[in-house]
Amino acid sequence: MKKNVLFLGIISIFLLVLSSCSGTDKSVRFEGEGEQWKGLYLINKGDKTENGQGSIIYKGKDKDDLGKVSYVIEGETSKQEGTDDATEGKVNLNNSCSGCATQSSKAPYHVSIKWNGKEDKFDLKAK
Repeated sequence: MKKNVLFLGIISIFLLVLSSCSGTDKSVRFEGEGEQWKGLYLINKGDKTENGQGSIIYKGKDKDDLGKVSYVIEGETSKQEGTDDATEGKVNLNNSCSGCATQSSKAPYHVSIKWNGKEDKFDLKAK
């Protein structure tokens, strides 16, 4: 009998801890690729917060000869843009907001990237 009470007590505490850890936060993974580039973007979002990070990676050879890379990533509720040196063929993305509208997992991010007089466009879709 004491073992059953102890077991039920441990299970109750375990369930209480699990329920307190769950919140409204949700993680969504967005992926996509174009002719020359591919991208991955992960967002963690709450009710009115969103934190995202990811990268756009060059698929071709000569990753050191890309020069300046200009990019625009436009989502349902946000837009990131910039010009960067693609270190080893990779552009890192970071974005966060608080008190903002968040990206729906049903809506894609539209990516446009330009380098050396070339352009690639593709969508990052939730997986």
